[in-house]
Amino acid sequence: MSNSPRRSRFLLVVCIVLLLGNVGWFAWYQMWYQRAAGDGSVSPAQQRAYPFLSSRILNNDTNDILINFVPLRNDLKARFDQLTVQKSFYFEYLPDGTSIRDGADQELIAASLIKVPLVMNLYRAAELKRVNLDQKVTITQAELDNAYGDLWQRGAGASLTLRQAAQFALKNSDNTATHVIFDHIKGLLSYEEESLARLDVDQNSQNGQAVINARSYASVLKSLYYSSYLQKQDSEEILAYLTQSSATNRLVLGVPAGVAVAHKNGVFNSSWSESDCGIVYVPKRPYIVCVMVGLPEDQANTFIAKVSKRVYDFVVRQP
Repeated sequence: MSNSPRRSRFLLVVCIVLLLGNVGWFAWYQMWYQRAAGDGSVSPAQQRAYPFLSSRILNNDTNDILINFVPLRNDLKARFDQLTVQKSFYFEYLPDGTSIRDGADQELIAASLIKVPLVMNLYRAAELKRVNLDQKVTITQAELDNAYGDLWQRGAGASLTLRQAAQFALKNSDNTATHVIFDHIKGLLSYEEESLARLDVDQNSQNGQAVINARSYASVLKSLYYSSYLQKQDSEEILAYLTQSSATNRLVLGVPAGVAVAHKNGVFNSSWSESDCGIVYVPKRPYIVCVMVGLPEDQANTFIAKVSKRVYDFVVRQP
C-alpha cells in the first residue's frame, strides 16, 4: 500500500506532461496553419500591389459566398430567348464558381477579343527572356492599320516599346499596335506555350477569322485573375490596362462609375459579331460576364448594357 501514493503521483505527473505536450503541439499547429493559410485577410500592401488579382492567391479568400442565382438565371434566359440571332453568354460568380450560361459554347467571331491572349503571349515571351518589353521597335508600313486606334497616324518609322504597344492594343484596341506585337513575337513561343493552348481553348476559324465562345473567353480572363498563366505582376499589369479601356459602353455602362471593369470588347460589323467580356470588381463580390451576340452594333450596345446592369443589380442586392 505504501507504493500507492507514489504511483498516483507518478501517474499525475505523466498526465500533466501529456497534457502540456498536447497543448504545445496544438499551439504550434495553429501558428503553422495561420502562417500557411493566412489570417483570412489581405494586407493593405498586397491590396495596393495587386488590386485586380484574386484575393485567394494572395491570402485567404474574404469574398462573400452567394448561393441562390436561380432568379438571375431565369431572367437572363428570358432575355436571351428573345434573340433570334447567334449568341454566347457566360457568367461566373468568382468567389464560389457559380455559373450561368446560354449558348455558352456557340462560337462567334472573336474580333478584338483576341488581342488579350496575344498580349498575354507577349508577356509570357518576356518572362521567358525571349523578348524585352521595354525595347523600342519601329513601326513598319505593313503594320499601319487605321481600322481601330490612332497609332497609325504616327506613320511608318515611328518607334515605341513593346510595353507601350500592349497598352495601345488593350486600352484603345489599336490594330497597328496589335500588328507590331504579333510581328515581334512570331515564332518566340511554341504552340504549347501560347496562352490559348495552355488554357485548352480551341483555336478555330471561320472564313479566315478567329472564333471563340463565351465560356472559353472567360477562361482567358480567369487565368489573369488567378495569375495562372503569367506571373502576378504581369497579370496585374494587363488587367490594369483592361480597366482603362477607352470603350465605356456595353458592360461598363451597366455598372456605376467607380466600379472597376477589366474588359475587352469585339466589333465585327460585316457579320454582326459584337461582344464585351470582362471582370467586374464589385467589392467582395467580383464576377465575370461575357456577352457575344450577332446583332448590329447599336443594338448590341444596348442589349449588352442592359444585361450588365441586370447582373450587377442582382449581385449587389443579395443579402
